[in-house]
Amino acid sequence: MDERFVMDSPGGSREALAERRSALSRDLLGTHGEGARAPRSVFRRKPASGSQQRTRSQPPVRKKQRIPELAIGVTLVVGGALGAAWLHGNGNQQITVVASSQALDVGHVITANDLVAQNISSEVAQYFVPAAEAKNLLGRTLSAAVGSSEPISEKFLLTDRPLLADEILVPLKLNSGDFPPDLYPGNIVRIALTPDPSLSTKIETEAYKNSVEVWSLHPPTDLETNYVVTLRAKQDLLLPAAAAGKVKLVVVGK
Repeated sequence: MDERFVMDSPGGSREALAERRSALSRDLLGTHGEGARAPRSVFRRKPASGSQQRTRSQPPVRKKQRIPELAIGVTLVVGGALGAAWLHGNGNQQITVVASSQALDVGHVITANDLVAQNISSEVAQYFVPAAEAKNLLGRTLSAAVGSSEPISEKFLLTDRPLLADEILVPLKLNSGDFPPDLYPGNIVRIALTPDPSLSTKIETEAYKNSVEVWSLHPPTDLETNYVVTLRAKQDLLLPAAAAGKVKLVVVGK
């Protein structure tokens, strides 16, 4: 039997008994030294896991950085001002186009003296002939009247179309009442021919079978008291027109 479990023995002293009790107490309770207590492995707590440690000591939450509302407002105001300035600058840009140096009538054939340069806004310049193309207007015929210093558009001009093999130009002298007042080159007309009594025995007015195109129109001058209307027509109109004492035109297309 272990001597440490002997509570008393014959001839043993009280000091020896106390010493054995102290040794037994140390073995059972794990006590080392006075008042110090060494934890036994069976009573030790396991170290906390990583997730538990993070739960216990969570890192501070970062605050989202926000752009101050004042900075956003300033950006919008500055951007709007720059955009308005850009639009204003482009709107005021000037483009040089061709304009008339004087009032020109319908049917006028353009010459170099009829043209001048004029600066206009870029917003409307696209509708008129650029100054760089002024030479292309020489010899063209106006299909509409143009005022003095008025920019010239392609819409005011006759489209250049060469005469076909069976076409000719037939000039006619007419009074102001023989054609509509809004007649201009490019109009499609029908012709009513009344024979000249001095040249023919016929007196009935006859309509020419084909519609024809007005090539040009020239108003009276100091040397000519009648209007001169030139028609683009088939060759067979030449003889009836030459024998007519009176001619009337009716517009059927524009």
